[in-house]
Amino acid sequence: MLFKFVRTVQVTPDSRFLTGAFARITYVPATDRFVVTFGGRLAQPSAGCMDKAYSYKIYTTGMQATGEAGTFSCDPVDAGSVMVDNTYYFAAMARVSKQVGWHLLKIDATHWKTLVDTFYPLDSPKEAEGDPMVAYVNGQLDISSTYSTINKPPIPTTPAGSYGTHHHFFSTDLQFLGKRILTNPGQINGSYEIYVDGVYYLVTANFYDGDVILAKYDQDWNYIGGKTLIRQAHWSTGLVYDGQRFYLAYTDTSQRNTPHFFPVHLNIHLAAFDRDWNLIDDVAVTSFTPSDNRQPGRPWVMLSNQRLYVSYDIDTIDSATQEEQQKWQAYVSIYELTLGP
Repeated sequence: MLFKFVRTVQVTPDSRFLTGAFARITYVPATDRFVVTFGGRLAQPSAGCMDKAYSYKIYTTGMQATGEAGTFSCDPVDAGSVMVDNTYYFAAMARVSKQVGWHLLKIDATHWKTLVDTFYPLDSPKEAEGDPMVAYVNGQLDISSTYSTINKPPIPTTPAGSYGTHHHFFSTDLQFLGKRILTNPGQINGSYEIYVDGVYYLVTANFYDGDVILAKYDQDWNYIGGKTLIRQAHWSTGLVYDGQRFYLAYTDTSQRNTPHFFPVHLNIHLAAFDRDWNLIDDVAVTSFTPSDNRQPGRPWVMLSNQRLYVSYDIDTIDSATQEEQQKWQAYVSIYELTLGP
């Protein structure tokens, strides 16, 4: 067993934040603090935001709340983010007039001061804006979501090459550098990527109701192979590498209504793979059954001092309609690595 469970910290609700979704835990070197960001309802207006916003709470490296918290964006929508050293990058679904795109922020995370605030337009409807991935790879930011030429979510009978992901590359000052469309292999959003030894490793899903897959690309983004990693899973939005192993936070979808998929009852998992992407260990971070009426989602993982921190949200489900009630709360589950790197 590679993972030893330590404890789970509930981030929301509290006196300032009523709900919390899209939870991300990151580390700020300059302050030696962890920060958990999330979107949700405010208990009272904050930083010009009246109801819903993206906010942060600061913790010690022992995951004790410091009492420091704040709000940095009034966006009430899907978003992605990443911390690069002491700088936090954020992308949220946005519309300016009739143009669909992303609201992009660059924030100094030592003081939570916004440095860049801009709108980036997309080629809608081919380039979707939902659930954007924000990754820092090979010295640049990659912001991505689903691409489709058929203007609807892909299914197993969707023709190859007609769906994938669109990737827009930016400098650390959010200056646009270029973009690529990846359709080999077919893939959706709800993904993450890292760059190791000249190879881009993108972990994604082939379909929403499909499997988590690995796609490898060379420095020029030529596809150089891949494999299926996890059957009946998606939303592999957390991925880190420690020089020996890859650690992946993903969403298990095996509790599904076959053959219709919905209603599906999700759980968050944490898995480890060796350098050749062979599975070493896989643990259930949440173990809800349909009768629990709980729906977790949107996992993320951070590695710090031989511990893995998995952040995610949990919603309640109406037992009669099986609909989510949009009362998400943010959590962080902590695991200690029992073997040396």
